Amino acid sequence: MKILAVDTSCDDSCVAIINTQDWVILSESVFSHTEPMKKFGGIVPEIASREHLKALPLAVETSLKKAGLSLSDMDWFAVTHRPGLIGALLVGLSYVKALAFATGKPFSVFNHIEGHLFSPLLITLEKQEGPAFPWTALVVSGGHTELFQVNGILDYQWLGGTLDDAAGEAFDKVGKLVGLPYPAGPLIDRLVREKATEEDRKIPFPRPKVEGNQFSFSGLKTAVALKVQKANLENEKEKIAILASAQEAIVDTLCEKTRLAAAQVPGSRIVVTGGVACNSHLREKLSEAHFPAPRHCTDNAAMVALLAGLYEKTGKLTPAPWTTTAHSTGDF
Repeated sequence: MKILAVDTSCDDSCVAIINTQDWVILSESVFSHTEPMKKFGGIVPEIASREHLKALPLAVETSLKKAGLSLSDMDWFAVTHRPGLIGALLVGLSYVKALAFATGKPFSVFNHIEGHLFSPLLITLEKQEGPAFPWTALVVSGGHTELFQVNGILDYQWLGGTLDDAAGEAFDKVGKLVGLPYPAGPLIDRLVREKATEEDRKIPFPRPKVEGNQFSFSGLKTAVALKVQKANLENEKEKIAILASAQEAIVDTLCEKTRLAAAQVPGSRIVVTGGVACNSHLREKLSEAHFPAPRHCTDNAAMVALLAGLYEKTGKLTPAPWTTTAHSTGDF
């Protein structure tokens, strides 16, 4: 079965096509809308929605061309319908509904976080072996920091998440405080990797000690803001030290919480997904974990197509009713 999937949960218009019979990715397309957001220092939902309106048809056309297929060749459509920017999600959902109506083919809606959760299995679409179950999974991005216990395909439990800010948001806010452009997270990673010394990482920013499997990063942002008020940001070494120490605090927190959760299930393999999983320091400090390829950590539609494929293979794929966006595959 050929599945065309769409993800417009934030500011990237993502399309992918997979063939579940051969279990292979036929094409992927991502149209990024980061550039229009830079002058605002962050994502503007209205602008993101308008960018999706322009880019999504092009992304679909590009994916079909890469795969050497037409819309009539598709057997099923898949789209994320939550969580995310409501306007952006509505663009993707409405477009996929229109595709399904025009072609007379079924469509289903899926949870964006569930897509990230099973993205470590995208490696199996490249004829490589995926990580063995059970997993303790950290889903960490600009909007989410969540822990799950995954016992098998589509068999998982939510363990906990952030009480306030996501780790990716904390990275971007720290960057903004020292004058870095949006998105600051990847830039912080590069600057610290290239310029920071071990001594630069030792500013004692707080590691929140919240209970259980919960996270909190709002206190860290406040601590960095107070440090910046007294700092000379014209001094590059002082700026790098703030960035390096803030990154150290975020990464330490993610590693500690994830390892503690994994220790509760003997033999559980740690997997890390989401945009922050691209961070090189997190990959170094949590080296025992499985990380998807960077292009499959950030928002993408291949993970949505994969999820639809997993639902098909387990006999759980059902079409969404035309009058509702029911058939939600998870509420987080």
